[in-house]
This record gives sequence, C-alpha cells and structure tokens, in this order.
Amino acid sequence: MADVSRFRKWALGAATVFAAIGGAQQGAATAGDLEEFPAVPSGFEVYLQEMLFELRQDQSRVARFRYVMPIIGQEGVTFFHVEQDFPVLCESHAVPSIEKSDEIVDQVIISLADRELEFGVSSSVATQYFEAFRLENGSCIWEGF
Repeated sequence: MADVSRFRKWALGAATVFAAIGGAQQGAATAGDLEEFPAVPSGFEVYLQEMLFELRQDQSRVARFRYVMPIIGQEGVTFFHVEQDFPVLCESHAVPSIEKSDEIVDQVIISLADRELEFGVSSSVATQYFEAFRLENGSCIWEGF
C-alpha cells in the first residue's frame, strides 16, 4: 500500500503533458487538477489518474477522465455497485474541469479501473468500466457504450 501511496503522490504532482497518439491530438492534465478523493455514491475510494483531451479523426473532441478505484473487481464489487458513480463524476468533476480548461468537447468518457494503466494499453488482469456522456447545457447526458 505504501508503494501505491507514493505513486499516487507522484501522479498528483506530475506536470501537464501534450502528446500525439495515433493521429489524435491529446493533452493530459494532472490529477492535482481535481480533489484527490472525490465523493461518490458507492462510498468507495476513487482518485483521478489523468484527464486527456483528444481530437478524433472526425474532428470531434473527447475528454477522458481516467479514475482509479482499487476495490472494483474485488470482494464481489461489480459494475452494479459503482454504476451511479459515473454520472456524479461527470457532473461534479468532469464538467467543472472542462469549463476551467476552456476546452470544448463533444463527449466525456469516464473510466474506472482497479489500478493505474497506461492509456491505450490493455491488461488481462485489470478490471475496467467505462461510460460515455455528451454535454448539454453544462449537464452530462448518458450515451452508453
């Protein structure tokens, strides 16, 4: 647990990064841009790993908020237990962050994983859940995958 805590502190202090991946422009913001442990309906501990802005080939803009919730996939915790966390994370954390960044996006993707993963890299041992939202008048409208 001490290693996770040290890594979390390092991740929270990381600088903003801009990179081009697969032809899409992306910007990553640090986890320090949002509170370390946002309150969610499940009551489980969750923290932001990173926030990415992506320009897709069709010119649509996506904001990805990648959260880590270590308990998912363990102790019988399934998607059902965290389902209501997605709209709360979108409304109370993603929307204010997007407004603060002055980015204009067409879609917000909220992900929860049981561990930190590099973006775009799959893991057969990781548990990950995703939900998609469109923004309408400052509100998150669930789109689903």
